[in-house]
Amino acid sequence: MTCSPVTRWSCIATLLAFCVTGCGAPTEPSPEEVEIGTAYSYEMYTHCGALEAKFAGEYWEVDPPHARQTNSSTSWDDPYQEGTMTRLSETAAVFEAEGTQKHFRLRPEAEGFLQICS
Repeated sequence: MTCSPVTRWSCIATLLAFCVTGCGAPTEPSPEEVEIGTAYSYEMYTHCGALEAKFAGEYWEVDPPHARQTNSSTSWDDPYQEGTMTRLSETAAVFEAEGTQKHFRLRPEAEGFLQICS
């Protein structure tokens, strides 16, 4: 069976698109797979100020606590900003996007967000 040139190019384009979207930072891992110091692709919910995050199945809050009073970078997209999340230690992580960082600390044993944004 032979393929037409259009079918062949369509297959090549699909394969190329799949490969290109797989490049860059690795996708969000499970808690057991997180490597400290590795930046993972992450979409931060920014609509209510990016004060909390759920990363690798665990809940995080902005650190230090007084930073809860500040909002996200004004250049960040709303309601989600694409960036990277890097676990710095067992209890610290940083979200980076558009040259801005936001630090988070782990909320051990947390089962949900502290505040639900409407």
